Order: sequence, then structure tokens, then C-alpha cells
Amino acid sequence: MLRRMFICMLGVTFGWSVILSPHVAQAATEMTTLEYGNGATYYGETKNGKPHGNGTMTWGKTKTYKGSWTQGKRSGHGVYKVITRGEDRITESKYDGNWKNDKKDGKGKLQVNEIALTGEMLESRIQTGTFAKDQWIAGYDIRNGEYDPPYYFAYKDSKMSFKILGYAGDIWNDLKNGYIFSFTYQKGKVYKSVGVGDEYNPKQFSSFIKSVEKEIKPHINQFEKLAKQL
Repeated sequence: MLRRMFICMLGVTFGWSVILSPHVAQAATEMTTLEYGNGATYYGETKNGKPHGNGTMTWGKTKTYKGSWTQGKRSGHGVYKVITRGEDRITESKYDGNWKNDKKDGKGKLQVNEIALTGEMLESRIQTGTFAKDQWIAGYDIRNGEYDPPYYFAYKDSKMSFKILGYAGDIWNDLKNGYIFSFTYQKGKVYKSVGVGDEYNPKQFSSFIKSVEKEIKPHINQFEKLAKQL
């Protein structure tokens, strides 16, 4: 009796394996290589002959995108790197974030370095936060270059924005003591702008900075962290 039950169960198990195995094979996605006339090459998952799923596109030696695709367009999370050479500089760009319909869209981080042909760094920039249709629209924008002052700091969201031209290292104390090149703040109808050469009351400015301390200081702390990445 036990032997007959064992044989019966073995037969049922074998039958299910035969039924399920084709579906398992179909679930496995094959990696495909696609060649394009413009010199681009794609290797990854495809659907209907187009990049779809995860894969990498290379455009010669200067551009690469590795990440998610939907019907031939960058969609979802991915990393895009570009190197361009100008008359006097090389520009290196890297975007790590979300995409939609082949454009930067959603949360992401863009870093751009401009380097002289002799090797010196001319300008370094980070934009992080929210992008829409390839444009940065909210978050942090930090730049460092061969200027005086060397740093540009900006933050903006749907309600408030402010900018500082000055130096990294102790932005908050510099701001409180007026040791900055310029400061601009806007929230609704409240607007404050002070720059070198402007006539303003230092005490009133100090009082204003104290009134917005809780609002802007966390963003200034983030300025400091991002400045260290430049």
C-alpha cells in the first residue's frame, strides 16, 4: 500500500514539473546586444526589439547609460555619464537618479566637473534634489570655481529659496557676522537681499538672520556637506 502511494505521489510531482518548466523558462529574460547606426551599442533586456528592463547603452567612448529602460527610452533609475572636450577644457558629467521618457525626472544628483586641458579644475558643481524634464527644479545647487568668492550655494523648494555667495568651512557664522559676498532670501512676500557695497543696517540684518535660523540652518549644514564633495 505504501509503495503504491509513493509511486502515485512521484507521478504527480513529475507531472507538475513538466507543466511548470516551460513557464519557468519563459520567465528567464535573455540578454541581447543591439547595434545602432550612430555607433551606439546596447546590451541588456529587450522587448519588441527595443531596450526594455535593465541594460547598458554606450555611445562610443564618451557616453554611457546603465539602468532601467521602457520601450527604448530611459525610464526608472539609472546612471548617465558624459565626457565632452572643448577648445580649452574637458567637461565630465554624471547623473545618478530617476528618468522618465528619456529625460531626468524625479529624485537625482547631477555632478559636473570642468577641467582645463592642463589639468586644473576650473569649476565643480552639484545639483541634487528634484528634476523635471531634464531641469533641476528643487533641492541644492552648489558650485566651486576660480572666482572670488569661490562658492555659490542655493536652495529652493515650493515655498522658499535662498542663495549665498561666499566661502565654505563655516557658512553659518560667516552669515551671522556679515562675512559673505551676498545673501538673498525669498518666501512669499518676504524678500531680503544684501550684497557687498550695499548700504544696510548690520543689526537689522543680524536680527533677520536669527528670525529665519531654524528654517535655513539645516540647509546651510547640507551646503557644508556637499561642498566637501566638490
